[in-house]
Amino acid sequence: MRSLLRAFTVCVLSFVATACADLNIYSDEELDTLSLQAYQEASKEHQEITSGKDYEMIQRIAGKIALASEENFPWQAKLLKADDTVNAFCLPNGRIAVYTGLLKVATTEDEVAAVMGHEVAHATKRHGGKRMTQGTLANGVMAAVDAGLGMTDWSPEMKGYTMAALGAGSNVLVILPFSRDHESEADVEGLRFAIRAGYDPNAAPALWDKMAKLDTGGTPGWLSTHPKSEDRAKALREMIPQLVEQEKGWQPKPKAAPAAAPATTPAPAAKPPAAAPAKAAPANNAKK
Repeated sequence: MRSLLRAFTVCVLSFVATACADLNIYSDEELDTLSLQAYQEASKEHQEITSGKDYEMIQRIAGKIALASEENFPWQAKLLKADDTVNAFCLPNGRIAVYTGLLKVATTEDEVAAVMGHEVAHATKRHGGKRMTQGTLANGVMAAVDAGLGMTDWSPEMKGYTMAALGAGSNVLVILPFSRDHESEADVEGLRFAIRAGYDPNAAPALWDKMAKLDTGGTPGWLSTHPKSEDRAKALREMIPQLVEQEKGWQPKPKAAPAAAPATTPAPAAKPPAAAPAKAAPANNAKK
């Protein structure tokens, strides 16, 4: 019975991972409130830097990458004071944050642009909504299995162990590989944005080489939500020539012209004042 249930669950979870890999049931509008709330919370946790050369660089990069993405998001970009956090993010609808710790590793504007391009790609590819969609579906599968266990005569302990094991299986079979797929997709699209924005694409693999030296964790690649840094650097180097060729001659889309002001009916010309009546000629009193 346990083997049958385990095999059934693996099949269902594998189907969810394969068939729903690109499914998104959440619109930009539905995610906007969550995005704004998370952005505000992140801003409260760390001091926001609003001036200086680093701030100006972040704003400059954000403007170029946003233009390169061709997305009409309500773009925002913040530099947050967190020297120990080597990270950045872009929430749905284009809310970007860069932690000051990233600038200790990404020491050139090209390298920072590579990271910001990657994070923006998560937003343009709607990865947040897709991950939430997959989580919703996976939870549905687990709820169905839990209901099925309720109809067995297993002990509560056995049911608990089974659900814990299936939960771990769901994480490995569905959630983690899906995250790695998103990261790889964001690497490609983010590099494309950086190229369009005029930055050196070779800065991206160079940065991941730096990251590899900082990565001292022993987590196996198949249990990581991110591809290994050295693997990312290699993949990026291989795709640079192709992306550079694809984006040769790229130009930003022209912005839509503002709507013309409604035509107004010209006011009627003022009538000239009426001519004053001619005065009567004085009577001629001369006697004939």
